Amino acid sequence: MFKNLLAAALVILALFPGCTSKEKGSASAAAPDFTLQDLSGKKVTLSGLKGSVVLLEFWATWCPPCRASIPGIERLHKAYGNKGLTILAISYDEGGWDKVRDFVAEHKITYAVLKGTDDVSAKYLVRMIPAMYLVDKQGIIRKQYMGAGNDEELEKEIKALL
Repeated sequence: MFKNLLAAALVILALFPGCTSKEKGSASAAAPDFTLQDLSGKKVTLSGLKGSVVLLEFWATWCPPCRASIPGIERLHKAYGNKGLTILAISYDEGGWDKVRDFVAEHKITYAVLKGTDDVSAKYLVRMIPAMYLVDKQGIIRKQYMGAGNDEELEKEIKALL
């Protein structure tokens, strides 16, 4: 019985540390290009956003740290969206697109929400969510955050790139 409980606990710990881990790093690789659909079905291509600073957030509606980050990201969008910042929230919900639409409406999210694919998460080596990548105007990844981020630090990085 104890072995079963221990095994179950290890599985849970293996699955969920990413939802709370705070790992950050700098990078200098070109951001892998992708084309994904937004909530209205419009295709959004990352390379079409060169000239803008882009914050990519890999998330899901069921992830508590992802949900907790929404107000901070919304604040950044309102503060810097008209100054050259584009936010793309890439959803990895399996419950259907209608569920995501309802969630976005309920939480009054005004930045772009895209339907993620396994191919895109593989290109970005997403190991946990939330995961954020800050891409400069030339399409280079300048910072990555694994797990819940620090809003003040993120804002400082965004300001430096704008």
